[in-house]
Amino acid sequence: MEAAEGGNIAHPFTLAAEELASGVEHRDPAWLEEHGGTQGLAKALRTSLDTGLHGDELASSLQPRADAYGSNVFNLIIGLAVADKRAHYGYLEGIAIIIVVCIVVLVQATIDHQKEAKFRQLNSVKDNYDVHIVRAGATEAHSAEEVLVGDLIKVSAGDKLPADGILVQGSALKTNESAMTGEPIDITKEVGADVFMLSGTTISEGVGHVLVLAVGERSQWGVILKGLIVEPEDTPLQERLDRLAWNIGKVGILFATLTFCVSTIRWIVDSANASQWEFSNLLDFFIDAITIVVVAIPEGLPLAITLGLAFAMRKMMKDNNLVRRLEACETMGSATQLNADKTGTLTQNRMTIHFVYENADDPKAVDADMSAKFRDLVAVNMSVNSQANLQFSHGKIDHLGNKTECALLQLVNLWGKNYEALRKEHKSERIYMFDSNKKCMSTSERITDETVRLHTKGAPEMVVKSCTGKLAADGVTVEAMDAEAREEVGMVVEGMARRGLRTLLMAYRDVNHDANDKEFWDKPPDSELVYLGVVGIKDPIRPETREAVKQLKEAGVTVRMVTGDNALTARYIAREAGILDDDGLVMEGPEFRKMSEEERSTVALKLQVLARSTPNDKLILVSAQKKLGEVTSVTGDGTNDGPALKEADVGFALGIVGTEIAKEACDIVILDDNIQSMTKAVLWGRNVYESIRKFLQFQLVVNVVAVTLNFISACAGVPLPLGAVPLLWVNMIMDSMGALALATEPPKGDLLQRKPFGRRAPLINRPMYRNIIGISVYQLIVLDLEINTIIFNVFVFMQIGSEINARQIVKKNVFSGIHKSALFLIIIGITCCVQVGIMFGVGGTQVGESIGIGRINGIAWGTSAVLGALVLPWGFLVRCIPLDWCYGPMDEDPTAMSKLEKVLHVPNRKLLHLPQDDGYGPGYIDKISSGTAETVGSSTPPGAEHEVAVMNGLTGPSPAKVRLRVFVHAVAFVNVISRSRMSRASSQTPSRAEDV
Repeated sequence: MEAAEGGNIAHPFTLAAEELASGVEHRDPAWLEEHGGTQGLAKALRTSLDTGLHGDELASSLQPRADAYGSNVFNLIIGLAVADKRAHYGYLEGIAIIIVVCIVVLVQATIDHQKEAKFRQLNSVKDNYDVHIVRAGATEAHSAEEVLVGDLIKVSAGDKLPADGILVQGSALKTNESAMTGEPIDITKEVGADVFMLSGTTISEGVGHVLVLAVGERSQWGVILKGLIVEPEDTPLQERLDRLAWNIGKVGILFATLTFCVSTIRWIVDSANASQWEFSNLLDFFIDAITIVVVAIPEGLPLAITLGLAFAMRKMMKDNNLVRRLEACETMGSATQLNADKTGTLTQNRMTIHFVYENADDPKAVDADMSAKFRDLVAVNMSVNSQANLQFSHGKIDHLGNKTECALLQLVNLWGKNYEALRKEHKSERIYMFDSNKKCMSTSERITDETVRLHTKGAPEMVVKSCTGKLAADGVTVEAMDAEAREEVGMVVEGMARRGLRTLLMAYRDVNHDANDKEFWDKPPDSELVYLGVVGIKDPIRPETREAVKQLKEAGVTVRMVTGDNALTARYIAREAGILDDDGLVMEGPEFRKMSEEERSTVALKLQVLARSTPNDKLILVSAQKKLGEVTSVTGDGTNDGPALKEADVGFALGIVGTEIAKEACDIVILDDNIQSMTKAVLWGRNVYESIRKFLQFQLVVNVVAVTLNFISACAGVPLPLGAVPLLWVNMIMDSMGALALATEPPKGDLLQRKPFGRRAPLINRPMYRNIIGISVYQLIVLDLEINTIIFNVFVFMQIGSEINARQIVKKNVFSGIHKSALFLIIIGITCCVQVGIMFGVGGTQVGESIGIGRINGIAWGTSAVLGALVLPWGFLVRCIPLDWCYGPMDEDPTAMSKLEKVLHVPNRKLLHLPQDDGYGPGYIDKISSGTAETVGSSTPPGAEHEVAVMNGLTGPSPAKVRLRVFVHAVAFVNVISRSRMSRASSQTPSRAEDV
């Protein structure tokens, strides 16, 4: 046996990994012919084109193959953050600043590291999907990461290719290579013509077997990913908060400018009267102004949303929600419509056959007697005209593929037959995949040299129209089928549907034709079929479905069922799930799509069940809802669901039965296909928004108090009570520590008792105005009575109390559920300990004196603790103030915008991707339906750029990091030029508690 060198590793194969990868890259038919075609490659790779890898290799070890050709894993270094080196200023206060900055940077770096690690973990889950591999003649489901060179994988419509390879067997196979080439045209793949299959592309039509030639970083997809880096984009809420933070900074600049002007004017007047001009005072005024700007800029806001989203994504993963796009976390908090598939989402997707109606006699149970010939023909139809497989392991049956087809295969086994043996005996020549317009699927089988049998299954009301004959009970005689017989079949189907059974009609037709008749193979006849029978399939709803639907309705989310079943079956399931009300509207797809746009706008929100629908009907429904100002979400599992998933504000793809195309198009993958998981997504989406509001309330209290206190002090001509180092510590409390504490609080159950946040719901609502103003007034009154060291200590303890107050915006009990927020309690404890350590370790020392922190006595400690704790009862009293007495918008107004946001010119339309028409929202339906409003659909072009953008997640330099560096430079500058001023101030102002 020859040995080739691949990657400096000797292996028992005759082709090197690099040679295989190069052959796929150039896609040269001459290269394929040079190596003996597909048979030659299979021999070189020690595999079989029929049974896959040999059993002896599976029994021993696959490691030599993995060593030779690599594994199907991509190793990408996403990014590395390096802290800037700071100059050493050599002074005590400078050293203190550096220490505090190091602490801030360490906390930030730790948070970023944990966040990036979590996104890498989430990305590995996203890329780790199952593929069907043929090994030793058996088809098994394996992770995409387990695919090896030489494997034989089965692909069908909707699958994503996990590796490069060549087509060795296929039927009507077409691939979408737009992810690689940018061209949206489907490429036909045929044995003997274009056989090269590229990783990262998707199967748009047909089925086939692919021999794997290159995996992992040697595949074409891996090569692209290795050389591609995409900067991550901020989510709409991130951009909105970033703008708000910047505009609040503008307000701080305004106050700083006023402070400098007032101080300068007073200095000019005083100097003129005293005939003494101390120009160094101008530098002091400038320092005061810079300090106010430093305090005012809330650079913690972008950090808060970053932490909130990272925390929500990690927790949503535990709730079986794999978030692919970050903005989906935010948007689900505003969702008002959920258009859910029936199968697998509302039901268990564990289908069982309940009835078989074989001919014009009475319906017969599954185990009823049938003639052997009749049963054989039905069994062949079910086996050949399906793509699903059953996998038996440890006494259990795993369903691989379409669950309806799996139920049919289980019935074949129940009859004592082997569906795999029937497929080998009755080998299919051409497969015509399910057509959503005809509602049927067909497979051709050659039974003689001149005769082809076409096996068909599909929706009874559609297929029965094409039936002109019926097979008699003997399984041989074909009798004529008239309109009365077809009507009788319809009555039986209706009876099954009323009991919630999903129905399929089985039929066939024998056709004599020329094997070279291309027109026949492209479009087989779908008329003059011979009726075999109807099967009734039961798919029970999940036990938790009814409760999940109830929770969503209480949360203000309208749940709507969109299904391909007929109206009777759909109505039964919808009532059982709690979706359909007594006055609810049920409609079928053909009727819905015939409506005009105005008519659809009137029923789009009243509709509760859309039956016999196509993926295009789902897209039309979602578009109609968006035009009415609704925040829409939709589920999908099929290849054709991609447009609807992209059009919706949030698209959910089913993780178990969903195709890879659907998962590529979606925002969130529901890993367990359960509607209960979507309820969790709504809960976490609302929690993100609520957490941001909590942090915003806490930080604005700190900003208002600190800026006002320093502004008044500067205008009054007294030294600023909060110096550079104390401000750094306060900055750490209200930015890094505060964001970590408040943005990572778990959601409270009452979030699902509220109505959804509007598209333009204010960031600062009326309860927040009340709380911010009320608590700020208390702190300013208290701090006006204290000075220097006492002010610093009391200020810090009051912010700790304010942080606890921020846990609730409306409710009065701020301690509710605090025992579940372990991280919050830990951060509060760390803050208190560090503050005590600063006061005892630094206060009264030379370092402390240089930065204005003196030692305080027991009375001062007691005063600090009591005044800090009094923030809590004061906050309780503030929350007792009726909201009708307060200023600001309420959440119930979906088009409301915070007055502060209006003053600060926050561009909501642009940031939230809203249409340019200001009337976009409830209350303006007539204007929009008349065609004056335009909607802006969100679309993410497929391709490697998107993959890496998702992989990068929230990594990269955040606005909080950039502003932290600016902040450090500003404070260091203040420190260097203010030493002389602080030394003068310390001689005029007592710094010890005993002196106070």
